[in-house]
Amino acid sequence: EMRIVSVILVTVLGFAAIACASAQRGVSAPRITVESLEPLPSRGAQTRFRLTLAVDNQNTEPLRIRGIEFKLRLADQGIIDGSAAVPMTVEALDRRTVTLEVGSEILSSLSRLMSFVQGPENALPYEIFGEVYLDRRGRQPLRFSANGQVPLVMTAER
Repeated sequence: EMRIVSVILVTVLGFAAIACASAQRGVSAPRITVESLEPLPSRGAQTRFRLTLAVDNQNTEPLRIRGIEFKLRLADQGIIDGSAAVPMTVEALDRRTVTLEVGSEILSSLSRLMSFVQGPENALPYEIFGEVYLDRRGRQPLRFSANGQVPLVMTAER
């Protein structure tokens, strides 16, 4: 019985050491999701959108973000490259949104995209992945990815 207790103790202490090491190493990436997508008048061959990202800080300390680089795939119809070079602080366990304009020449036309929308919110399936750059020197960027449905916002401007 004593041997079992010591094996359990060693296992628990081992996990505690791993947990400490990862806690010291740092910061977990924010959860970044696409809140809304609004088609804009196209410029030349570019399909353009106003995109709102939600940045959820899941850490117990503020995240000071220097920028976000990402790739966004809409309804499996090609990829939009985007970057948000917007310095911002997301407080501990808080959420901020970022709105930016993105464009793509390889994305199929808006009318083709519209054929993939679903439900009353005109939602499009998406995948987003990329890296978050923190404003600490020597910090590796944090990788993130998410997928879901994003409502397509149609405004009267068009």
